[in-house]
Amino acid sequence: MFDVVIIGAGVAGCATAIALKNQNKHLKIAIIERGSSENTIRRIGETLPPQASKQFQKLGIWEAFLACNFLSSYGTSSVWGSSELYTNEYIYSPFGYGWNLDRCVFDRFMINETQKRGVHFFFKTSCTTAFKTTSDWQLTCFENTNKKQISARFVVDASGKKAAFTNLQGISKITNDTLVGIYRFYDTIINHKALSIEKGTLVETNPNGWWYSATLPNNKLVIGYMTDADIAAKLNLKSKASFENLLNTSVYTAKRIPEQASYSENQLVAAQSQYLTNTTGEAWLAVGDAASSYDPISSMGIYKSLVMSQFASFAILDYLNNEPVGLRKYEHIVQQDYSQYETKKTKYYAQEQRYKENTFWKRRQKQKLT
Repeated sequence: MFDVVIIGAGVAGCATAIALKNQNKHLKIAIIERGSSENTIRRIGETLPPQASKQFQKLGIWEAFLACNFLSSYGTSSVWGSSELYTNEYIYSPFGYGWNLDRCVFDRFMINETQKRGVHFFFKTSCTTAFKTTSDWQLTCFENTNKKQISARFVVDASGKKAAFTNLQGISKITNDTLVGIYRFYDTIINHKALSIEKGTLVETNPNGWWYSATLPNNKLVIGYMTDADIAAKLNLKSKASFENLLNTSVYTAKRIPEQASYSENQLVAAQSQYLTNTTGEAWLAVGDAASSYDPISSMGIYKSLVMSQFASFAILDYLNNEPVGLRKYEHIVQQDYSQYETKKTKYYAQEQRYKENTFWKRRQKQKLT
């Protein structure tokens, strides 16, 4: 019997486990993860804002994070609302600089820090059913074909946009758009020589969406195009040729790619804004993207997971101490945060008026009126 079982070993799941252990090291916590302990899958989300430092300090993993030597980011550049390139430098931030991450390394770092605190992991394991008794949850899971029965006093859904556990509970997702990202990773080392390209994050709009690019550790560059799913299909952006033709129409983004640079296959990623109708229930809550997910233009996905994991841990401990009011407080915080995000997102998209008659931008102007 575990006190808490967390489904998903991403940032939100690991941060919640660490936050719980920081408050009560005697808690028996397990994390169930579909992937392997190596975690070699390339996840999208490489940018950390400066204020993330405060969250790492709260979790007690700040020094360990710095030891990873991720690439410092001193600002972001954008071509949004005009043809001029605008740079927002972090020099004005009280928290200093941000970071561009190697996500595989960062995700393994979070898992390692969680394991150090005595959290048990079930890798390559998926849950198929969840049954609530009067005293605990009974989870039926499978590691390949091996059946496992895992019991817990409390369950945390940290399974990302799929919200796997809450889906089993019949909780609905409210989706505000159909945004997707088509991504490609470039290696900027040619003939064993690293080519110098302007570092940092850049976003650049066009009639059907916007480009995102960021320099990463180990001489990598990621480029993605954000648009709605139907537009991506119409433009056939999973095709190498179609993606490159569109990329070549960009003013600034294409210039970041060194000649003859090798690159990965195109990767399609769901990026819609969504939230759950309920983020808490009897002896469970959702955290991270499982609870609510934001448009990548916010660059706040990882940061939000770090912040909300702290609030989630308070609510869980309250519940385990027979104080269920903590769950209601947590749900209110998630709802308020999402409401504030929607307001900011609407204002930001409204700044781009050059393409307001195009379908992608028109849809976001309609959101402004509703």
